[in-house]
Amino acid sequence: MKSVFSLFLFIFVVLSTPVICQSKQSAFSTSNLELSGGWVHSTGNSGLDGFNLGASLWFNKRVSIAFDYDHAGDTSTLGNFGLTSAGLISVKSHMQNWLIGPRVFFPTKRVKRFDLDPFGEFQFGGTYLNQKISQAGAASMSASDSAYSWMLGGGADYVLSPHWAARGNLDLLRTHLSDMGQTRLRFVLGVAYTFASRK
Repeated sequence: MKSVFSLFLFIFVVLSTPVICQSKQSAFSTSNLELSGGWVHSTGNSGLDGFNLGASLWFNKRVSIAFDYDHAGDTSTLGNFGLTSAGLISVKSHMQNWLIGPRVFFPTKRVKRFDLDPFGEFQFGGTYLNQKISQAGAASMSASDSAYSWMLGGGADYVLSPHWAARGNLDLLRTHLSDMGQTRLRFVLGVAYTFASRK
């Protein structure tokens, strides 16, 4: 519940910042806001799938500050049928990421004819992981941890219209759960809506 409250608080701050800045400086307005969402896959823990939600503020045509929230999970079993003496063992994993940082778009004339807008990004924040192990005829065990994480990668936007774009990301996500470092690949396919025109 605390993590959900933190997410809503951050989104409220992101959405209210352009309105506050508009009175002081005309360069910022709600048209600088972008909202995005899509499917996310993260390696590790037997592979996790889920959804991604994002919001970003554009400072100019090439630079934005982006916030990403990932919610992914997986349920897997040890063995196909559980016909061992231990019985059926299942592992349920649930991971959430809160990441914020700059996203920089690169001007390239060669891919402009295909309406592609490549970008690089670096974000940092936190990760929460919960795992539950269940065995037939035995008590379930669970463990969870939250820790600092960072992400480095990039992708490209395929501009569909002045406001809509299809987006693909491939990132290296470094988590530090249980006082150990884990390296994961993070893949996102989704769409983005920008209030200002992209063309």
